[in-house]
Amino acid sequence: MESLSVLQQQQQRRMEGEPASKRSRLEHHRGFSDGSSFHMEDLPEEIQPLVLSLLSLKEAARTSLVSKNWRKLWTRYPNLCFDGSKDESADMASVKIERAKFIETANSIIKQHSGIGLNKFSVRWYSHLMESDILNRWICFAAASKAKIIDLNLWPQGNHVGPTKQVLHFPLEALGAQDHPFIQCLFLTNVSIKPHSDICGFTKLRSLHLHCIQIIGDLLGLLLNCPSLEDLEVIACSGVTDLNIPHQLDKLRHLVISNMRIQMVELHVPNLSRFGYNGGTAIPIVLHGCSKLQKATLTFHRTWLEEDNNKVLGHVFHGIPSISAVKVLHVHASMHTNYPVWSSQVHTLTTRPACMFLNLRHLTYEILFFTKAPNRYSGILQLSQYLAFAPQLETLELHMAYHVSVSRCWHGEGVSYSMHRHDHLKTVYMSGFRCFRAQVALLCSILEMGAVLEQVTIEPMVRIPYSCDLLNLGIPRDKICEWAHRTSERFGKVITVAERPEQRCSYAISVERL
Repeated sequence: MESLSVLQQQQQRRMEGEPASKRSRLEHHRGFSDGSSFHMEDLPEEIQPLVLSLLSLKEAARTSLVSKNWRKLWTRYPNLCFDGSKDESADMASVKIERAKFIETANSIIKQHSGIGLNKFSVRWYSHLMESDILNRWICFAAASKAKIIDLNLWPQGNHVGPTKQVLHFPLEALGAQDHPFIQCLFLTNVSIKPHSDICGFTKLRSLHLHCIQIIGDLLGLLLNCPSLEDLEVIACSGVTDLNIPHQLDKLRHLVISNMRIQMVELHVPNLSRFGYNGGTAIPIVLHGCSKLQKATLTFHRTWLEEDNNKVLGHVFHGIPSISAVKVLHVHASMHTNYPVWSSQVHTLTTRPACMFLNLRHLTYEILFFTKAPNRYSGILQLSQYLAFAPQLETLELHMAYHVSVSRCWHGEGVSYSMHRHDHLKTVYMSGFRCFRAQVALLCSILEMGAVLEQVTIEPMVRIPYSCDLLNLGIPRDKICEWAHRTSERFGKVITVAERPEQRCSYAISVERL
């Protein structure tokens, strides 16, 4: 044994003296000689698809050329994603060639695939180039292979967005394996579905995204058969008038409802953490038991009637009390008036909000104003009262866009309005700040009542994603900087005027100088 040890040590010293390239060859040949070399097929069958998933489908198919033992390995590739959504600017002949090539390639791969270990099946293609029998065969293959994720996105023809009159039908029944349910994520775009209450096979479904879907049937019946649902998005779908689910969706965490012509929303979602609503007008929204809500995004994009302007900013406090537990709130709304008249009194709340936002830490308002005279319109001052119902607020972001061609800044002193004292508000950011009268009054109120303010930033540029060619024009930036300087001296707090990251000017005056 001692002699064997000595020989091993001598061999090790010789190898250390050899060049790296020669030593590598020696180790390679020794591995073949002692039978310790690695082969892909030596891995457990459940591990091989994981290794293949690190490659693209084309790269996985090329592995069949390496060895005879690998020729069938790629047929267990876990993710089949067919994407043919290219620009159709070419002539019709080339479009037909692309269509034939796309379908032929997909059919060939599906025919050779073993169906074992399929994780994701995805198709992105133009709806008018897809035939229903082809689509049905592909979906039946995905169902027979028990794919966990199915993502079907059929792009509409031309620039049309939304459900069309002639859309392909997606066969939900094909996924109905009642004994052994498999589908976990289902993403559908621009197809039609016929859900019903007797549908089965969705007990493991965790994510359901329906975008531009024609719903012919009972959507609520489908949702009642999804006890594991965690993520639900219903966007621009037709055929649904109400989302009223008496059954408790106790695992739902993320809910988005957007561009739907529905009259009300009522759900039992005790564990909801994120909620998004995007609609034309305010509708009754009742979310029972949302004690764990972390973030909510609410968008009311239709122009409000003039008589409703006093309600728009406070609707989240009055109309949706079920989101009062939220910590981060983002609201986008529009305010409209043709003949504004400045009021010396802030609109008084006729009724107290139904709840207090005791957990709210970060509030963002994006407001689009339609007014001919921004210096005579005081609607934004409603916030001076509504902020009192968020006593723990730490960060306030206010992004404003005025649809005016030319306007002048307010040259008078900013009048502070009655406002609740804020002992936690540290950061205030206002974009689209052009020294309009109501903007000045609101910020002065915040400066006066913000006991622990650390950072106040105003930005003349608009931060709402709209065309800026006719927004907030006509007021030079130096005028805004002059106002910031005077106001910082008045309240003894730093005001930063920002336009671009490389272009900033700050004005401050120490408390000791006052």
